Amino acid sequence: MNTFKLVNFWKTESNIVTNETNLSICLTASGFCFALIDKSFRLQCIGEFETDLNSGITQTIVNLKACFTSIGIHIFNFQNTRIVCPTSKDVWVPYKLYDASQNKTYLSQTNKISTTDTIIANTSTKLEAENIFAFQQHIHSGLKVLMPKAVFVSPAQVLAEYAFDIASLKQNTLLVYKKENSCQVALFKGDSFVLTNTFSYSTPEDMIYFILNILQHTSVNSGEVCVVLTGENYTEKELSFLQKFLNEVAFANMGENIVIPSEFNDVDLQKYFMILA
Repeated sequence: MNTFKLVNFWKTESNIVTNETNLSICLTASGFCFALIDKSFRLQCIGEFETDLNSGITQTIVNLKACFTSIGIHIFNFQNTRIVCPTSKDVWVPYKLYDASQNKTYLSQTNKISTTDTIIANTSTKLEAENIFAFQQHIHSGLKVLMPKAVFVSPAQVLAEYAFDIASLKQNTLLVYKKENSCQVALFKGDSFVLTNTFSYSTPEDMIYFILNILQHTSVNSGEVCVVLTGENYTEKELSFLQKFLNEVAFANMGENIVIPSEFNDVDLQKYFMILA
C-alpha cells in the first residue's frame, strides 16, 4: 500500500551531492514540501508530498524515507537541514533578558501548553532575540530520530529573519504570509524588529482590517510602510483592498537570497516561501 503521494516535483539537470546541499522542509497538515539548495545557494530541486507524519516515530520515519527514496534521495547526510514546524504557539524574548530555564513560562504566559507539546528555543542573531515555540511531540520525535542534526524553526522566525534582510531597504516593512484563510506577519520599523503575529479572516475586508489594526497599534502610518506579500495566491479582491488602503504593496522576491535556475520559471515560488526564504 502506498504511504505517500508526490504532488509536485521540479529538478535541475545537475546531480545532487547531498553532503554539499542544504535541505529545507516545511511540514503541512497533509505532509510536507521541501527544497534542496547547494552550497552556492543555487536551487536544485523543490517538491511536495502528501503523507502521514502523525502516526508515531516508526511510521513517520518509514513514510519520510519512502518519499525521498521515490525521487532518488536515499540518505540524509545533508550539509544542513532545516525543518519549519507550523505552530500558533510562539513568543519572542530579547536575548539579553533570556533565561533558558524559563522557556515553558515564557510560552505559557500567552499560550496554552499541553503535555504532548515539545518546546524549542532558537537564537536569532539577526534579531538579537530568542524565538520559543511548541508543537506536537510525536512529530518532532520521528523527524529528530531520522535527522538528528536538523534545526527546527517556527514560521515566525523564517518571516522575521527574511523581513530583517529587506527592512534596511525601506522606511517600514510589513511582511504578510498567506496560508488558506490566515495570515502571519512580521513588522519592522526601519531596521528595528517590532513583532510577528497571526490572524484568521473570512473576507478581504477582514484581512485589511487586521493589517490596519496591527499598524495602528504599533504607530506605523499605512502610507509609510512597504507591504510585502507571499504565500498562497491572493484573490483579486484581496489585492484590490490591500492596494486601496496601503501605499506600497509588492510581492516577495524569492531570488534575493538564492539563485533560481530557469527550470523553475513556471513554479509558483511564493507558495513555497517557507522553504526558500
